[in-house]
Amino acid sequence: MFDRCLTAVILLLCVLPASPVHALGLELRQAERLVLERNLDLRAQAFETRASEALVRKGYGIYDPRLEADLAEGTGRRRINSQFFSAKTVTEYRQFDFLLTQKLPTGADLIAGFTNLRERVDPRPPIDPSYASELRFTLVQPLLRNFGSTVTEQQILFAVKDREASVQDLREQAFELISRMRDTWFDALRTRDELAYRQTSVALAQKVLEENRVRVEVGVLPPVEILEAEVGLLTRERLLLDAQRAYQDVLDELGVLVNAGGAVEVADEPLGQPALEVAEGQGLRSALEKRPDLLRRMKEIERLNLENRIARNQLLPAVDLSGSYAHVGLGQDYSSDLDDIASKNFRNWEVGLTVSYPIGNREARNEYLRTRQQLKGRHALLGQLREEISKEVRGAIRLLEVSRKKIEVASRGRDLSEEKLRTLLKRKEVGLATTRDVLEGEEDLALARTDQITALADYNKAVTEYLRVTGQLLEHEGIRLVGPVDAEGDRPLFDMQSQ
Repeated sequence: MFDRCLTAVILLLCVLPASPVHALGLELRQAERLVLERNLDLRAQAFETRASEALVRKGYGIYDPRLEADLAEGTGRRRINSQFFSAKTVTEYRQFDFLLTQKLPTGADLIAGFTNLRERVDPRPPIDPSYASELRFTLVQPLLRNFGSTVTEQQILFAVKDREASVQDLREQAFELISRMRDTWFDALRTRDELAYRQTSVALAQKVLEENRVRVEVGVLPPVEILEAEVGLLTRERLLLDAQRAYQDVLDELGVLVNAGGAVEVADEPLGQPALEVAEGQGLRSALEKRPDLLRRMKEIERLNLENRIARNQLLPAVDLSGSYAHVGLGQDYSSDLDDIASKNFRNWEVGLTVSYPIGNREARNEYLRTRQQLKGRHALLGQLREEISKEVRGAIRLLEVSRKKIEVASRGRDLSEEKLRTLLKRKEVGLATTRDVLEGEEDLALARTDQITALADYNKAVTEYLRVTGQLLEHEGIRLVGPVDAEGDRPLFDMQSQ
């Protein structure tokens, strides 16, 4: 009776897949989607990306027309010192100025201004009170320093490069989180399998202890067999507690990644061995095209190139061409003043050239030197990163090959443990093996199955690592960045396609 029961329990351990602790729970694709939608780290980075888009829009504010209006009223008194007499004059005035300025992409400022002055003077001039007005249009165009759209829109261009770098930061965050989630997922399946083995092992040890007590009472076994069975049971209960702790720790980690507010459960999905074709050359090309850390480094270099071009422009002297055209008017009342402005009798124009250059120009020269040196440093870092990426791709391929081989070895080890256990059971039936021998054989089989499930989990994690280092992880999982970035939106920036 004992041998038949023991054989049935152990054969179940040998041939049946481990049953999950809880059958209902998250599937892998569902967990990936929840990470994209609910993970707080990714959401925080998404807000940073939206903020960078707001900076781009802010930069275009340089083209918003600027309106200025001034109104002043007062009284001025001064002494006149002439050749024949001295006297005091009193001027009462009210002045209104209106100015509209528009920035142009070439760096020019286009200015439209209107000035109106009402004066009452004592002693009285021929026209008193008088209204004097001027309508003027002015254009100031830099010809060397500060010329061109690159210098004019430098803050916009910097913000665009910063936004592109922020997008790559967001992609890198998604890479890391999806990679962590997948690794945690496979660890959950592995620890759940181990937990199921340990539960079966404890049940078997309890059955062995009960049977040994009965057989000792009838004098078939010596009393030491009870002690052997008790030690075996306590050992397996300790291992079960360790397995429960490890499984709950992994579930807690998964719950944090999906922002579940606590631990979650994983669905009943077996650990498989997905096929993956790998090639070093193809993987390296993919990494150089898609790795977010590499693309971010390239965006930083593009930004520094812009800074260098602008700094070189600041080495030039400032040569500004200016031109203006105005109509002026004067009258004893406001209407006659405006009639003068509307007429062609009092037209004025002016064309001028202004040249300036700071002697030494140390600020511009050293800014240009700074950007040149930083560019050299960033190119060196970019080259180093490419070497590291190449090493990571080769390492990921080797890890995949080793993981495949481990699965083969673990499978053969499990076959060997199953055969040894069958042999021990047959020897137990004829009295050539003890309870300890059988329990040790059962433990060897449990360890062999654990090695097998660990090898499968490690292989799946190696697949994830290869996809990550080659920049294919998001694409492989059907995840794409939703664009363009909306500075005022709040929806997830990643979309997951069904597979």
